[in-house]
Amino acid sequence: MKLGKRKLINWLKTLQEYVEDTEAPRDFWLWGGLFTISAALQRRVWLPYGLEPVYPNLYVMLVAPPGKCRKAGPLTLAKKMLKKTGIPVSKDSFSKRALTQEMAELYKTEHFTHEGKMYSQTPMAIISKEMSSLLAVDPVGIVKLLTDLYDCHDEWDYGTSGKGEDILRNVATCAFIATTPTSLATDLPSEAIGQGFTSRIEIITGYDTYKDVPIPSQPDNTLYEKLLSDLSIIAMITGEFTWTKEAQQYFIGWYMTLKSRIGEIKDERLHSFLSRIHVAAIKVSMAIHIAYSNELVIELKDLEGAVELLESVLATASDALGGHGRSVTAIDVELIMRQIKHRGQMTFNELLSINYRNTNKLELLTVLDTIVAMGVVENPRVSATGVTTYRWIKGE
Repeated sequence: MKLGKRKLINWLKTLQEYVEDTEAPRDFWLWGGLFTISAALQRRVWLPYGLEPVYPNLYVMLVAPPGKCRKAGPLTLAKKMLKKTGIPVSKDSFSKRALTQEMAELYKTEHFTHEGKMYSQTPMAIISKEMSSLLAVDPVGIVKLLTDLYDCHDEWDYGTSGKGEDILRNVATCAFIATTPTSLATDLPSEAIGQGFTSRIEIITGYDTYKDVPIPSQPDNTLYEKLLSDLSIIAMITGEFTWTKEAQQYFIGWYMTLKSRIGEIKDERLHSFLSRIHVAAIKVSMAIHIAYSNELVIELKDLEGAVELLESVLATASDALGGHGRSVTAIDVELIMRQIKHRGQMTFNELLSINYRNTNKLELLTVLDTIVAMGVVENPRVSATGVTTYRWIKGE
């Protein structure tokens, strides 16, 4: 199939221009764009890689305190554009069986042609602005399902006692989810951390808005139409990726450093993500390249860009996962650390006034003792008037 001429030089860069007058962090919009491209590509493109090809499907999670980073915007736009392009998008909340039934039906209607031959597939873009809604019906079942479907199975069988079975063929599942640090700690099943679900997700951590926009202007509709037009072209690209010799050499050199870095990462919850990061780099490289070209060749600059983005994910994911653990005070420790870090220093009275709904004086003292012992806050200073102050010191 002959593809139309694109209207934009680089889809991702134009997306950033289109959303300039918004408050969400630029990384949120960038990863939203990468997700949108990967969801549009579905199973139509791939890179041969050992026994199994690598498809460009991505799981992306935006994590930020409620109302802090305007994280809903990238998900809303991604959903709108994918639907306009004809890409199947999930409902906001569903049971495990409801999703597999819906996906099983897609195989009957979702086709593409490559080199004169027609192929069927089962694509689905799962978009949820609130992870708690996504997991409301069956948290353990949904997490296990998404974990399984990430690998783009040629055939995947789900059977239930007395309800029949759903067979999914040629799966291509992408996921774009937003949540808060507290919800991540309370809503996500413990078995999803480390070995399972989160090792397959690019967790993008937000700390503050990009800029303050009291009255946002109307976005440029001409840019939107061009983005939509080029996304429609992207959704028709088919074929096998290759990569340049320079990109291959860079990938090999970087890959050979990964095992030695396990010991450098103190947070064991990230070790499994690191073990998969090389495959994620290929997926992200494919999306980066397709943003500016219809040719299916991973270039050095694509791979370098992907590695830089994923290294940033690795550096900040612990912040997002901070409250997830077996300790009953883990959520409070994470929350109060963020409060002190944001202000630079806070008094005990200020901390108790802010957090009294979730803790009391004795519990707060225990949490603060833990934070001081971690070495991120200095030993408390007591003034002549008896005011106790805690000051953030990590990174100084």
